[in-house]
Amino acid sequence: MAGGRLGASDCERVRPGRIAQPVNAATSAAYFAAACVVVWRCWDRAPDRRPEVVVYAKLLGLVAVGSLAYHGPQGHRSKPLHDWPIPVLLGVIGITPLVRQRGGSAPLPGWTRARRAPLAVTAAFAGLAYLAGRTGSPVCDPDCPMQLHGAWHVLSAAAFVQVADILYGEGRPG
Repeated sequence: MAGGRLGASDCERVRPGRIAQPVNAATSAAYFAAACVVVWRCWDRAPDRRPEVVVYAKLLGLVAVGSLAYHGPQGHRSKPLHDWPIPVLLGVIGITPLVRQRGGSAPLPGWTRARRAPLAVTAAFAGLAYLAGRTGSPVCDPDCPMQLHGAWHVLSAAAFVQVADILYGEGRPG
């Protein structure tokens, strides 16, 4: 693994060529799939919040593009493209309920008991996959076709869908 290369801390070996980390690059598509699922699931549930749904889905799409660029071709703009959409998306998730509450509407309209445990489980497994998928992890195998950092991509994308259900689900089970 080349020291200082993009993705070097994400366990999968950084390879020469067009796609530096094939597994991590491929699993980046989970964020794009999550963006599509968010629009599909939330569009009709929250018609008055469609602009919010579009912003959320576009940010997930940018996470996909950034992650693919970072783990794939690794061009000179890959790192900022990878790094900035994630905190912006997390900021939207954190600020949305506060703005709603201040405006007198339900801060988390889809927050139901049925959604709490699945989100907690998904987030916990995503966190474990992230930690276990680091280069220094005792379970890291840089040449394994099943990369835990790739599992992080898939699980965190699933968690973002679950969060969208809570933000835009209008209390209906999804």
